[in-house]
Amino acid sequence: MDEARRAGQAERDTRGLLGHSGLDTSNTAMFSEQAAQRAHTLLSPPAVTSATFARVPVAMYTNTSQPFRLGERSFSRQYAHIYATRLVQMRPFLVSQAQRHWGSGVQIRQLCELQPGEKCCVVGTLFKAMPLQPSILREVSEEHNLLPQPPRSKYIHPDDELILEDELQRIKLEGTIDVSQLVTGTVLAVLGSVREDGKFQVEDHCFAGLALQQPTPALDTDRFVLLVSGLGLGSGGGESLLGTQLLVDMMTGQLGDEGEQCSAAHISRVILAGNLLSHSTQGRDSINKAKYLTKKTQAASVEAIKMLDEILLQLSASVPVDVMPGEFDPTNYTLPQQPLHPCMFPLATAYSTLQLVTNPYQATIDGVRFLGTSGQNVRDIFRYSSMEDHLEILEWTLRVRHLSPTAPDTLGCYPFYKIDPFILLECPHVYFCGNTPSFGSKIFQGPEGQRVLLVAVPDFSTTQTACLVNLRSLACQPISFSGFGAEEEDLEGLGLGP
Repeated sequence: MDEARRAGQAERDTRGLLGHSGLDTSNTAMFSEQAAQRAHTLLSPPAVTSATFARVPVAMYTNTSQPFRLGERSFSRQYAHIYATRLVQMRPFLVSQAQRHWGSGVQIRQLCELQPGEKCCVVGTLFKAMPLQPSILREVSEEHNLLPQPPRSKYIHPDDELILEDELQRIKLEGTIDVSQLVTGTVLAVLGSVREDGKFQVEDHCFAGLALQQPTPALDTDRFVLLVSGLGLGSGGGESLLGTQLLVDMMTGQLGDEGEQCSAAHISRVILAGNLLSHSTQGRDSINKAKYLTKKTQAASVEAIKMLDEILLQLSASVPVDVMPGEFDPTNYTLPQQPLHPCMFPLATAYSTLQLVTNPYQATIDGVRFLGTSGQNVRDIFRYSSMEDHLEILEWTLRVRHLSPTAPDTLGCYPFYKIDPFILLECPHVYFCGNTPSFGSKIFQGPEGQRVLLVAVPDFSTTQTACLVNLRSLACQPISFSGFGAEEEDLEGLGLGP
């Protein structure tokens, strides 16, 4: 009797690991619904032959992240070049959008051509003067005797000012424009006139708008892509390791009954969106210690990388895996982050299904265009604007047609000078950011028929939650691994219940 009760509890627990979704999928089935369609087999007698399920193959895959790959690197150039290049590349988009908004007869002027009182449109790059913005010069200044600024979640202030710059001049903006929402590096068009005091009175403004989008192909079956971020290996948290192993077991078909295993076989690809290692593996304290104190010590990241190699070995033996670096991973700090070096994964690199990719990362999977980052760009915009929701920030970056406008001002990036690779030349179908505090997803409809699934992929080490994207319907649902034994009330507390 006890064995039957334990087996029944195990079946309920396994089903509890599959997330619930409130999305309308009409004639397509979500992951958990597919699993529930099959008869329960955990309490059934063993079959003569064990069931096997073939992994749904990826019919077409193209990695389009080449613009984010760096060849010969040179840091001798000034960062002014990337702003100039950004403005030159985006000016045609802004002029077209301005004429669409305010009529084809609107006067497009440069700052040097402005006349007081003349109503016109100006295209330029924003600079946001922020008194609370951290400054290393201010911190090391001895003559002011300033105390270090306390850490803040946001640096916006009522005294913030907007300044518009083009190739030759700059001018302060005032009027009907939301200073708190905008950030430095945004290219936009403003409509208004110059006042007698030399400031530009803004009447309206517009962004470049969404890029054109390729149509999605009609898929005959449901197939899923699993998005995971923030494994946080090396932190020492047992709950995180348990959730990670449950995730691996689900992907390799070792978790649940035949219903769950059949559904897991419909996952055609896994994308790991950065922060594979924990912040605690950085080991910055050892830099300040004497060498004889750290001579025989091993960096915390070494053991974490070995653990990651074993996890990737299990995953890549069963399913194609794309590995993006993140803020705490052993690669370059500035965007775009280059792929992790394959020599760190001697076990997993034996499989061709393992692909080490850049951050940001873009690819076309069965005709569906994915674009995403490990979250640094969204977190930086969050700090320097009034926008609170990660999905709102993702939508806003689509509107301004730029992946990371705050780089290189408050977010490190490579000093490009010929092109700005962060400009969105094509609208994605799935747009995600990793390492967010909680899960979120929404469908964003563009003015020209664009349909984009926005996904905030939660930090797995704290939420034990991953995301499943249905390539057929562009629906998204969370899947929770919060503990073997999670009841309905536990899932409801995470916002994942029915």
